[in-house]
Amino acid sequence: MDFEKIDPAIADTLQDGDVLVTPDAMYEYKQVGKTTELIFENGVAAFMHEAGWRTFANNAEGQADYDRKLALKVDSLVGFVQETQPEEWAKIEGLYGSHTRERFLKRLVEELEPHGERGGVLNVLRHGIRMAPGAQFRLCFFKPATDKNPDALARYRANRFELVRQLRYGTMPDDSGNSVDVVLLLNGIPVVTMELKNNLSGQRTEHAVKQYKTDRSPKELLFKPNRRALVHFALDSETVEMCTWLANGKSRFLPFNRGNGMNGGGNPAPADGGYRTEYLYRAVLAPDSLLDIIQRFARVDYDKETHVMKAVVFPRFHQLDAVRKLVADAKANGVGKNYLIQHSAGSGKSNSIAWLAHHLQSLHDDGGNPVFDTVIILTDRRNLDEQLSETIDAVEHKRGVVVRVREGDGSAGLREALNSGAQIITSTIQKFPYICSETKVSGRTFAVIIDEAHSSQSGKANAKMKMALIDRDLDPDEPWDTEDELVREMKAQGHIKNLSFFAFTATPKAATLEVFGTRDDQCKRDADGMLIPRPFHLYSMKQAIEEGFILDVLENYTCFETYFKLAKTIQDDPKYKEAKANRALMGIVNWDPAMVERKAQIIVEHFMNDVEGVLGGKAKAMVVTSSRPMAYRLYSAMTEYIEQQRYACQVMVAFSGTLEVDGKELTEAKINGVSETRTAKVFDSDEKRIIVCANKFQTGFDQPKLCAMYVDKMLTGVAAVQTLSRLNRTCSIPGKRTFVLDFVNTWETIRASFSNYYEATELDAVTDPDVIYNLASRLDGYHVYDPSEVEAVATAYFDEPDPNAALRKVESKLQPAVDRWKALDDTPKREFKALLRKFLRSYSFITQMISLGDAELHRLFVYAGFLVKKLYLDTGATPDLRDKVELEYLRIEDKGTQAIKLEPETLHNGGANAGIPKEEEEERLSVLVDHLNEIFGAQWTEADKIIKACADKICEDEDFVAKARANSMNDLRAIFGDVMMNALALILGDSQDMYERFNENPEAYLTIMNNDLLPIVYRRCNAEEG
Repeated sequence: MDFEKIDPAIADTLQDGDVLVTPDAMYEYKQVGKTTELIFENGVAAFMHEAGWRTFANNAEGQADYDRKLALKVDSLVGFVQETQPEEWAKIEGLYGSHTRERFLKRLVEELEPHGERGGVLNVLRHGIRMAPGAQFRLCFFKPATDKNPDALARYRANRFELVRQLRYGTMPDDSGNSVDVVLLLNGIPVVTMELKNNLSGQRTEHAVKQYKTDRSPKELLFKPNRRALVHFALDSETVEMCTWLANGKSRFLPFNRGNGMNGGGNPAPADGGYRTEYLYRAVLAPDSLLDIIQRFARVDYDKETHVMKAVVFPRFHQLDAVRKLVADAKANGVGKNYLIQHSAGSGKSNSIAWLAHHLQSLHDDGGNPVFDTVIILTDRRNLDEQLSETIDAVEHKRGVVVRVREGDGSAGLREALNSGAQIITSTIQKFPYICSETKVSGRTFAVIIDEAHSSQSGKANAKMKMALIDRDLDPDEPWDTEDELVREMKAQGHIKNLSFFAFTATPKAATLEVFGTRDDQCKRDADGMLIPRPFHLYSMKQAIEEGFILDVLENYTCFETYFKLAKTIQDDPKYKEAKANRALMGIVNWDPAMVERKAQIIVEHFMNDVEGVLGGKAKAMVVTSSRPMAYRLYSAMTEYIEQQRYACQVMVAFSGTLEVDGKELTEAKINGVSETRTAKVFDSDEKRIIVCANKFQTGFDQPKLCAMYVDKMLTGVAAVQTLSRLNRTCSIPGKRTFVLDFVNTWETIRASFSNYYEATELDAVTDPDVIYNLASRLDGYHVYDPSEVEAVATAYFDEPDPNAALRKVESKLQPAVDRWKALDDTPKREFKALLRKFLRSYSFITQMISLGDAELHRLFVYAGFLVKKLYLDTGATPDLRDKVELEYLRIEDKGTQAIKLEPETLHNGGANAGIPKEEEEERLSVLVDHLNEIFGAQWTEADKIIKACADKICEDEDFVAKARANSMNDLRAIFGDVMMNALALILGDSQDMYERFNENPEAYLTIMNNDLLPIVYRRCNAEEG
């Protein structure tokens, strides 16, 4: 053929692997004289051959027995079955004779097609197929847990791992000449496909992704989800992405990278100078590893109602790596260790926890003995328990493996699950205090997996959990049954030999790091030379953002600032505690109807103008408020404004409990018109666009279509990261962008909150255990209690098994200390109670890390726990200042939009010292008002005069005042523009000074007046009427 006659335009678009078909031949295009992907492909094939995959002398030999219509390597498949299961083959051969091969393949193909929740390639590989007459075939053999059964080991070694290059898969005219770079087949069944690109030829991973999306038809059997290949890898020599469900342009590829070694995205350069992606084809896809993934990681998710397949789940690298490293360490070191896993929000922690639970449940040591008898998965919130339990159930469908202790089961359900020896238990931690003396766990070991581990796991519930699970027979010289209760509690301190803890969180607090973190030679030391604990495994926020797995929620962050002026309206000048009075004064501002209406308008207009059209008109938003009453007020104002503007936008609310408004009891369900359990599902519908939340849905809520968040609540630290991270999920609908409008916080406070968790969280100091003795000594110095009283209370508590009877005995013994405390002056009284609380927190925390073994100190801890409840301090309610202070002016100003850039910062460990906060001072009301006006009244000096003058002039118009009293503020907007401009013209004509000031920046003044003058005038008109 004369190749010079090919159209130059076509020739310029040719890439390696493209095929030209002529009547008498077929030609494959390869570049000559340039670096091509063939070099990289050769390298990958060589590495995989070393890892245990069979490769072929040429591509034709590798696919000679590949049947495109069946998408199976039939000779390899049938040969494996005949070799490993001759008895079963003989059964069907006796029935089908010369048609045996045909009937076997027909039956297999039927089972490879998913039927509801049965069938599919994953199910076939795991469980095999059955066919008449009573034959059962395994399509692969997984590695046995031990080497004790030589037959099982021989069958495992008989698996056929084959790598075919440039596999011609096409069955449709458009695909007839297409080939995929690499296909991995397990006993003749395709399980993995790979498209490879060579960076040196200008082709990268994204080009391989594009190839899958545009040139690999999901109609081809090879690429149909859960029919043949389970996963598809797009890679070059530096990065890897994967996809389990090809759908043309909608295919969702996820990063499959190790991290660059500096907590960021990508992969580190190998020490020997090889390819950065060698871990994939040398380790992850090595035969043993891939079989383990197929057997114990990959899964198919189904719709609960229709049972239709909705997702194929394949572990990402950080999930696979975390589970395997945790399991390996637990096997090597046995029971009794703590592990902290810091994985970014949105990283799939539920899947990681589920996989870890099932791996730990079946983990055996080198002697073939189970490492853990029971795995317990704990959360501290019911809604997370529900979600996590469903994920754990989905991993393994064997009946009886997972026991889910539901809310209705109570603590009795947990006790029964523990005492019956359940293999995996899911529960909330709050059930343990009620059963700690009723469990029968002698001689048993436990792995405790904690979801969203925070300081909530560092108090009494955690101590009671240890009491419930500790092996009573660990110390044969001191039998548990003969010990008194004090000794039992002390034995449950520190690390327990039969318990291992695996704590997952994206945002570890200082206490979480100290209790569960790893201390080894890789750790830094603080100023006192103590090891600073680190996470055992890390998938950082920085890496997740850099590789595009989650979105950067701080890239489009708008802050609003509120300017106002308060005025004292009474002659007296009383004193108030500063913090409480400031809350009351800010409440006057925030609860002002004009403020609520203005925020509602800003939120709705921003959503309708900037957010509504994102994701093809399916974008959603969340409003975060500080309380249920404020959530309802904002919800009502937004709904009213939407109706006035006739926008197509429905709003929901989310809060717990009940709320009384105008004598009516309201709940989330009543307002939304659906049960509380269905709120999240209904919000997912296209009609519902905005949800207004009060302390709900700010953690554990996944809604990929959530694009905007409107923050009307102070957020710092963990709360800021958890709340704003609701936005970070990527969406299957392309084009997602995120928006944050914040009415309360600043760019700097948000930056500081996120910086602690951007990379591996690191403490600035470690708690010195001796701090507890410093606190005890300071408490002794107040002479509130006597050592004999401490002894008496502790004895009464430990000697009386009935809790109610114990309380009656303790009550009278506390009174002498209460009387001495009441006799103290106000300042030492408050200091003592604060120190007592600090002592209780510190003791609970420190005894999680180490066993103090100090009976006297433990008695003081028990005594202090009772005493603190008797020390009542009238801290004073927040004062009601509404009749003493009024709001004169109010303005909300857009301060602009920034991309908040993060750098890692150490997390301050407030528990590392024995300090307590200082008592706040009282201040006169006039000073408090002036102070707030100084902070929030900047830029009001000149505008103040013009707005006040305009308001005075308008209020002189009796006709307008009458209209203001007879109509709503919204009805007045239609005429107010002319009224305002007339008043402005009059005052500027009367005052040269105002005229000059106004003309320095007329647009700014008009913006302020348009936004804020009507509410001021309307309020004055109606106030004067009263």
